[in-house]
Order: sequence, then structure tokens, then C-alpha cells
Amino acid sequence: MKVEVNQKEFYQAIQTVKKAVSTKTTLPILSGILLRTQGNTLKLVGTDLEIGIECFVDATVTTEGDIVLPAKYLASIIRELPNEKVILATEPSNNTSQIKCDNSQFNIHGSAADEFPLLPEIESNTKFSISQQKLKKIINQIEFAVSEDENKPFLTGGLLILNDQKVELVATDTYRLAYREDEISQETSATEKAIIPNKTLTELSKLLDKSADEVEIVITENQILFTFAGISIVSRLIEGQFPNYQQVIPNQTKTQVEVDKNTLLQATKRAALLAKKESNIIKINFESNRLIITSNAPEIGQAYEEVPVSLTGPESEIAFNASYLMDCLKEIDKEKVIIELSGALAPGVIKTNSEQKYIYVIMPVRSA
Repeated sequence: MKVEVNQKEFYQAIQTVKKAVSTKTTLPILSGILLRTQGNTLKLVGTDLEIGIECFVDATVTTEGDIVLPAKYLASIIRELPNEKVILATEPSNNTSQIKCDNSQFNIHGSAADEFPLLPEIESNTKFSISQQKLKKIINQIEFAVSEDENKPFLTGGLLILNDQKVELVATDTYRLAYREDEISQETSATEKAIIPNKTLTELSKLLDKSADEVEIVITENQILFTFAGISIVSRLIEGQFPNYQQVIPNQTKTQVEVDKNTLLQATKRAALLAKKESNIIKINFESNRLIITSNAPEIGQAYEEVPVSLTGPESEIAFNASYLMDCLKEIDKEKVIIELSGALAPGVIKTNSEQKYIYVIMPVRSA
């Protein structure tokens, strides 16, 4: 194989597929990136067998071929080269590659491409599209609530639900639940559900931009494919039964307050500075025209914050984990939020006034 590619474009493609490259594996070849000529492009593939990422870079192909090169060293070399044309030439007899750029030259040992696992071909009747901007926002607003408990693998991903002309994404770690929905243009014939691993959601969000360009999504029984901007991401799906999230969302409320989101976020940040490290508890009192946040670390001191609000219903109080509250507020891009309560030991609900498409449920904690 002998190809010529732009250094900047090549490095960007390496960084894209490197997100799927395995860092801990018993199969050494999975720590590499597959490079293969395809027409007038160079295809790059990385996989850890759970997630696979494929993308292309324009190339001048002199000789067709393929090879697997170690991702760590390939990325380091290409990163440090000047932004000039890079010539990559491989020697099939000993699986080595020569990299030339300007006055630099490297020889790097690789592996035969036929040892590299192929990404599966995904075909299904369940296919839909959504803008990159929408999908990125949906993921960011629920991802932080995904569980890290490997004993409950069905909670270590986000539940994607496709129904009519609506897509929903839900995540919960049993201490809080985040729900987001949005519209899609095409109508589906049946409800489709898939639990997407958190790593897939994380890496997908990083690669998506804030454009209106479409992401095509294909769902099968045990895999999901995302295609956009010349990038393809294939991921396994998590098996198991996701809990009935609708039972967790309270359908009645006693106290409702409207509050400026940024003011509440900054007050919570400050109060959390003096919350107990092991529990991170803040106490919130809801009064007629104000919300009072207090925290107490006996060995250090106390914090007091006051935030103006508009209250409907009886005054109330509740205690939350400050981090759980801030996680939600950081991802809301509206000026105002609604907090709904139905008791000191009942779940609290955070919504936005302008759209009911985002719901965040946070479990209270007992404060001393």
C-alpha cells in the first residue's frame, strides 16, 4: 500500500477512530487502527469489540493495500508532523510501514489486516434520522444519570425508545432519573427499544457537532449503527429489562417553584463547598418568595444561600445531593427551571417551563 494524505485530516481521522481502540485487551491487534485503501480514500477503523468507529480521509492512492498500525504511536507520530502531505507506504512481507512528511521519516511495525475483526454489516427495517444538534443535546441531558453499577448492567446505558414520530432517551442510577424526548420527521410502524452502553453515548456525543446535519440511526436486535459526517459508529446493545421509568416520575405535586437556573446553579455550587464530603448534602427550604440553601460540615462550618423564587402551593423543605442537582442544571439551556415537590421524602422533579420534553427526577436524602 502506498498513499498520500493531508497531515491534519489524517490526524483528525486517527483521533476519531482512536476513541474505540481498546486500551486494555488480551488481543494485541485491538490496540491498533486498521488502515485500508478504498477507492480514492483511506479507511480507518478502530474497535474494542463493544464499539467500532470507522471514518475516511481523502487520499491519493498509488498502490492499494491495508495494514494495522499501533494507535498510540501512529497518533503520536502524525500529531507532531508539519501540516504537509504525508506519504504512507507499507511492506506486506514484514508488515512494516514507512511514514514520510517533509524532512521526517519513521518506520513502524504493524500487523496483518486479515487478523483485524471486521465491523458487522448492519441491516434493519428500523431506521430513522435526527439532527446532530438534537441528538447531542439529548445525550448530554441524560448521560450523567447512567449507572456505573456493573451488577446491574441494564442500568449502565441509556434506554432509547422510538415511537411514532418521537424519540426518547432515559437514564437512571436509582438515585436520579433523566428523561428527554424530541420529535423526528419520519413515522415508525412499531415501538422500538434499545439500551445503548454509556461509552457509546459518551464517544458519540464527543463526535457530534451542533449542526442541523442528519445522523442516520439503524437498530437491530443486538446492535445499533450511527452514520454521520463520513463517520460510522457500530455498538453492541445491552441485554436486559430496563425498569419502568414512568412509575418513577411523580404525577402529582404540592409545591412548585420557578427559579432562575443560573442563580440556583451558582448558589448550589457555593453551598456545596461546605457540604459533608461523604454525603454532599444540601438542605433547601422553599418559602413564598425565596429559596434558602444551607449546608453544614461540622468540622469546618456552615453555608447559607438565598435565591428569589416564585412559589405556588405550601412552603416546603427537602435535602438533595448537591452534585445530583448541579448535574442537571448544567445541561439545561433555559433561563428558568421549575422544581416540583410533593413531600420531604418524595422525589423532586425539575423541568423547564418552555418545554416539557425534559424531566429530571432526583431522590431526596435524609438530613440530620
